[in-house]
Formats: sequence, structure tokens, C-alpha cells
Amino acid sequence: MERATQQQDDPRPHFVLVPWQGGISHIIPMTDIGRLLASHGAAVTIITTPANAPLVQSRVDDDDDLVTTPPEGAITVTAIPFPAAEAGLPPDDGCERLDLLRSPADVPRFFAANRHFGEAVASYCRAGEAMPRRPSCVVAGMCHTWALGMARELAVPCYIFHGFGAFALLCIEYLYKHRPHEAADDDDGLVVNIPALPAPFDDCCRLSRAQLPPHFAPSTAVGGGAMQEIREFDVAVDGVVVNTFDELEHGSCELLAAATGKAVVAVGPVSLCRRRSPDLDPQAMADDDARRVMEWLDAKETTRSVVYVSFGSAGCMPPAQVRQLGMALASCPWHVVWVVKGADAMPGDVKKWLSESFDSDKCLVVRGWAPQVAILAHRTVGGFLTHCGWGSTLEAIAAGVPMATWPLFAEQFLNERLIVDVLGVGVSVGVTRPTENVLSAGKLNGGGADVEAEVGMEQVMKALERLMDEGDEGEQRRKKAQELKAKANGALEKGGSSYMNLEKLIQCAS
Repeated sequence: MERATQQQDDPRPHFVLVPWQGGISHIIPMTDIGRLLASHGAAVTIITTPANAPLVQSRVDDDDDLVTTPPEGAITVTAIPFPAAEAGLPPDDGCERLDLLRSPADVPRFFAANRHFGEAVASYCRAGEAMPRRPSCVVAGMCHTWALGMARELAVPCYIFHGFGAFALLCIEYLYKHRPHEAADDDDGLVVNIPALPAPFDDCCRLSRAQLPPHFAPSTAVGGGAMQEIREFDVAVDGVVVNTFDELEHGSCELLAAATGKAVVAVGPVSLCRRRSPDLDPQAMADDDARRVMEWLDAKETTRSVVYVSFGSAGCMPPAQVRQLGMALASCPWHVVWVVKGADAMPGDVKKWLSESFDSDKCLVVRGWAPQVAILAHRTVGGFLTHCGWGSTLEAIAAGVPMATWPLFAEQFLNERLIVDVLGVGVSVGVTRPTENVLSAGKLNGGGADVEAEVGMEQVMKALERLMDEGDEGEQRRKKAQELKAKANGALEKGGSSYMNLEKLIQCAS
């Protein structure tokens, strides 16, 4: 009782963060946002599911910090059961994250389970004995639409965290308002010019209809009208927390605030709250594997001689495309660290080819989760072949590493335009259509092992040659990347833009 009274009397604002279980790429940045808020003097409770709690707790406990270490006890990790079995999902831990679902048929069940999870979270937050320190602000992942009602009941502000950058969110906002994509609903090849974008975006943001985010793609089969619910949630919340920094996206935060009439708070790059930690999912990769990757890099003598290849925690290519990519990586003159998602689920001939085709000194194949932040920061890494997920994009920018862009789905084609055409720190591989994923329900490219490769070996090789170019073009990209790295690090330092935005967010919750 004495401890509860002390917590009730605690003058610190109390942030309740509920990461979306869409994947590790959503959970990790929200956990890092919690660490940043705590380092600025706030109390933080991160609510997640039992299967995801060890990942969150491991990051909370790691004190290897670039910013001020949060005081002991400033962050509480709370695990609330996820009703997977009750919603008809297979009763195992993998069903507590969307990216681990085995079938698109399970997606509607996952969203149904998430609604019941929200009821349990709200019940927990209402209970004084369970949460003796009253919440001051709720920050919820993009699909936790139930969080708004909880925040209103608690009479506290509610912010949304999408995991997207400000430019992508701005494009999505303009697409909703102007709807240029509706000119030909049945034509996925229709080129959409996103209206109302000012310079330097106005000449670069033309996408095919198939490349648009899932909010607008008719081929996307998200269960239970989820996209409409997310839009309604987005419109109703009090503000948006964005993993970016004000200097990066050419005024996108201000434009987004003007377009939505909401507070837009840039607090990144949040990965910079960590310096040397292995960045691991403890369920996906052992510490020995992380050490193996770093020791392999340490053994390379030449700086900028390694290409790092990863398509994120949810990025999975069809086998034919994996083979074309692999042939390019095996033939290129650079050393390669290649993270292969879903390697164990590949057909037998592809698995055999993967195990036999690569000299481990030339190309290190990683099957699972890799210490990406540490890899990108390593002196030997000179380029990053990426799917353009926003977390990976920011991590590359924070490390000053140029990118070759290979978007797969979601908002990644928008991110590619920012990386290549606006920031000038990337080269496009030339992908024109999205890749199958658990949300598309087999309606994009036919799904499965028979899908042909869109990008051939020679096309990959040409992109890598441009990425690693030692001439004037490559030098200009590296120079721009290093300039953005300096700005990224400065944003979180005391007095920097993200540092001050964190202070303002805490003041708004006080």
C-alpha cells in the first residue's frame, strides 16, 4: 500500500506505450521511444504480449546508451495475454505477431484477437491496484484503434505511432483527401501523381497504383475493414509520434501537421538511443550468431568493402527471385552479409543451392535476425541493399550508409522516392510491383513457389555497381549520407530538434 501511494504521488508524467504486434519493426522503435521518454524524466509503462515481452524487456534492461540512461524503475514492461486461441488462431507464440502468421486466412482472426487484447489492456489501465500510477498519455501502435476509447475514458491525450516516416504519412494524407488513384480502380498500372506536394517532392512522387500503400490497394485483403478503422483512428487522435527528425524530410512534419491539424512530434532516429548493443530478438537469434557476424566483419581489412543485404523482419521473396539475387551477390566483387528471411521454408532445391553456393569468406548468409544497427555502423560496410522499411531506412541514415532500394510493400515505394530522388543517398534497383505478403491474401503476384523473378541477376549487379561506385556519383552519395548522419546524431543531443520535441511531448502530458 505504501508503494502504491508513493506511485500515485509521483509527479512525473506517465506514458503508456502499446506497440502494434505487426512485427519486430514496430515493437523495437516503440520500445526505444519509451527509453527516450524515460531518459527525459518521464515514467513509462510498455504493454505488450507474453511472447513479445522478452524482446521489450531485453531492450529496456540494456544500458548501453547514447543518451542519458533512464533511471532505474522508470520503465515497466507489462505482459497481457493475447487471446489467440479464443480467436481461432493456432495456440502458439508465433500467433502473437502478425509477421509470423502462417496463412493470410489467419489475418482476420488476428485482428479479432487484437480487439479483445485491447479490452484487456483497457481493463488493466482502469484498475487502480494494477496500475497505481495514473496514465498521463497513451501512445498506441497504428492498428490499436481501441486505444482512443481507452484514452478518452482516462481523460488523457492519445497519440498514434505508425512506424512510417513523415513524408509517407503526408502522401497518405493527400491521397485520402484528393484520391487521384480512383481515376481507374481496375488498373494497377495507372500512374498516380500525388497532388499538393511542394518542391522538392512535386517532381518525384509518381507511383503506379499497385505501388501505393495498402490503404489504397484493392488487392490488399486486410481482415475486418481494418484499414478503414485505422483511418478513423488516425483522424480522431490528438497527435502523431514519428520516428524521424525535423531536418531529414524537408518540412514533411510541418506539412503533415498543417494537413491534419494535429501535433506531429519527430523524436528520432530512435535507434540512436543504443550504441553497440546486438539488436536481437532473443527468440530468433542467439548471441553466438551475433558475435559470428561481427567477428566476420572485423576480419575484413578494407573499409566500405561489404554490402549488407536485408529485407526486414517481414520481407520474404519468392524462391525464383531469391536465386536471382543470390547469383548476383555470389558474383559481385564485394564481400556480402546477406540476411535471408524464410530460408528454412524455401523449396528443397533452393535450400540446397543456398547452402552450397556461397564461400563463407566472400558471403556470410544469416538465417534469421541480424544485429542490423551494429552491422551498419561497422567500418567495413559501404552499402545497404534494403526493402526501404522506415526503421531500416533511418538506421542506414543514422550510420551514414548509402542504400540500394528494393521496396516490397506497404509504404516502401514512397520511402524509395524519398531516399533516391529527394535525399540523394540511394540508387533504385528498379522494382515495379509489390511482393506477396501475409496481408495480400495471395492476390498480388499469385503467391507461392511458381512466381517468376521480376529482377534478374544483371539488374541487381548494375544497382550494386552504382551503390558501391568509387567515382564522383558514388562519392556524392556518400557525402550526402555522412551529412545526414551528423544531423541525425545532432537531433537527439541536448538542444537538438528531437531532444526538444521529446521535452515538449512530456510537457504536454504533464
